Amino acid sequence: MIRTVFHYTYWILIFLTGIFQLFGLSSGIYKLGIPLVSAGLFAYSFFTKGNQLKFPFLAWVFGFGIVAVVSSYLNQVDSFSLAYFLIYTLLSYAYFIVLINEDSNLLISRVVSFIKLLILLQVPAIIVKYLLIGQSEHGGIGTLSVNAGSVSTIFPIFIIAILFSIYLYKRKLKYLVLIACFSLIGIVGDKRAIILFIPLVLLICGVLFIKLEKRYFMKGLTNKLILLVGLCIAIFYFTARTNKTLNPENSNWGSFNVPYIVSYIERYTSSESNNKYQMRRKGALIYFINYTLEAPPNKMIFGDGAGKLIESKFNSQDGSMSSEYGVRYGGRMGFVWLLLQVGLLGTILYLCFFMRLFAYVKNRHESNPIYLSFLVLTIVFFIDTIMYSNVFLRYEYLKGLYFVILGLILLDKKYQTQYYSKLLLF
Repeated sequence: MIRTVFHYTYWILIFLTGIFQLFGLSSGIYKLGIPLVSAGLFAYSFFTKGNQLKFPFLAWVFGFGIVAVVSSYLNQVDSFSLAYFLIYTLLSYAYFIVLINEDSNLLISRVVSFIKLLILLQVPAIIVKYLLIGQSEHGGIGTLSVNAGSVSTIFPIFIIAILFSIYLYKRKLKYLVLIACFSLIGIVGDKRAIILFIPLVLLICGVLFIKLEKRYFMKGLTNKLILLVGLCIAIFYFTARTNKTLNPENSNWGSFNVPYIVSYIERYTSSESNNKYQMRRKGALIYFINYTLEAPPNKMIFGDGAGKLIESKFNSQDGSMSSEYGVRYGGRMGFVWLLLQVGLLGTILYLCFFMRLFAYVKNRHESNPIYLSFLVLTIVFFIDTIMYSNVFLRYEYLKGLYFVILGLILLDKKYQTQYYSKLLLF
């Protein structure tokens, strides 16, 4: 019973962060609460399992941790900032270890059901936001956050990838309805990126499905392809008309004008000024890669210090991208965030770790929508981290859930069943 409460508390702190922020409660509730609850669960597993505790993929995690510590030491970054850097990047792995070493099927089932409930809660929460303040980047993003705008793009994409994977296998209308509902998070959040990212993720999902399952599903393949194309067109069309910046009239229901959209995207992603502070994502990505490659060897390999970009009143530096590097908007990608702090070595290790996870599941793939969704989500991680934001990399309602899915897949393999992964079916 106590363990169940600890698991529930862990996910409540993760998924209700936005509620705490909305009511002005101390950020320490979730910033300290989440790692402390995770540490308690890990300690219980460690002391009850002892040397029977399993640590899959430990070499990757340990190697990255060593690089982070060395980077922090070489650059004299304070211990608090280093600790929080490791929490941001590795906390999900600690919970993953707790999950795969859990013996109680009832506890696992309850925890997964509770996570699904918290996910579904985001739909009524976003409807309430629309009724109260309308379509806006500001305000609550479900119950997840009030100030991390990119969550409005990446979180719905994450859930839609899971739902569409399930639909391709189950072909039930409720999954299409849920996809439409979670698309509202991006639309109400006034996020332009969903016009490309949601259709892109659906296409990736469809291509992987055809590649992995064509021997078994050739009969319905044409219908699935028609549905996939139709969904992509519908989401593209609806987003273009409802987002003020994507139509010439700047209206919530403007005209559908593809040349205008293409022109806007090109202007939005490209830097129009020589001012470094105003650089956009594309220009900043090139700038920071060159910055790293031209740095002294120790900086190029280990970065400027793990924890340097941790923003907190308790650390010794400001920690923001704008004050540390003079770049505001363009430096928000997770790839840049990693590269600057742990250099080429740490970044390559971290990204290769996710490539290893992708290869592991792909090589052991079964005819199961959750296995497919994990592969798609790994690709989403790379798209987000390299091109868009650091949301997937830093927030547990994304990366934490990703590692829960991995844990359920490993439990399937351990007991030669599909019971655990199918707990995630909505």
